[in-house]
Amino acid sequence: MNILTEQLPTAVEIDGAVYELDTDFRSCLNIILAFEDQELTDYEKQIVLLQLLYREIPENAKEACRLGVKFLDCGEEQGEGGSHGDGAGRLYSFNQDAKYIYSAIKQSHGVDLETVDYLHWWKFCYMFLDLREDCFFHRLIHLRRQKNLGKLTKEERELYYKIQDIVDLPEVRTSEEKIVADEFMRLLNGG
Repeated sequence: MNILTEQLPTAVEIDGAVYELDTDFRSCLNIILAFEDQELTDYEKQIVLLQLLYREIPENAKEACRLGVKFLDCGEEQGEGGSHGDGAGRLYSFNQDAKYIYSAIKQSHGVDLETVDYLHWWKFCYMFLDLREDCFFHRLIHLRRQKNLGKLTKEERELYYKIQDIVDLPEVRTSEEKIVADEFMRLLNGG
């Protein structure tokens, strides 16, 4: 899909039926926040996606989830288009970095996310990917990347230790790691 020549999607087709999507950035961010929530199981995250993204939940939930994730990825399939990263790992959290993202979008694009009535998720993502280099969030991402790659300069290391509570992101566990940790806690508590 080419945003320059086509309208952004507002529905998907599943098994011959068209399902309208809630394409506002707020709904999609709530789904992303659920994906970041370590307390939710993968199944619960899928339920959140279906309930928030689809105006009517399709019978084919598996395909609805696949297309929902594709929509959240701005039309790209998982693994499509080559590597999206440079091996630096996780660089941001929509939960932890919310205030910096808000101000970066306002500073870079003049859009006040609090007062905008509607903003298509893909437009939000495109703005998010094109932030000014002089905004704090852009510098924060750079600092995280350098730290994760083990390439902090002396000045960056000094800055990192001053704002470590802002820079460090919570660890994200895989489902398997969560199951092992939950079992460990159950045994620890005498369960």
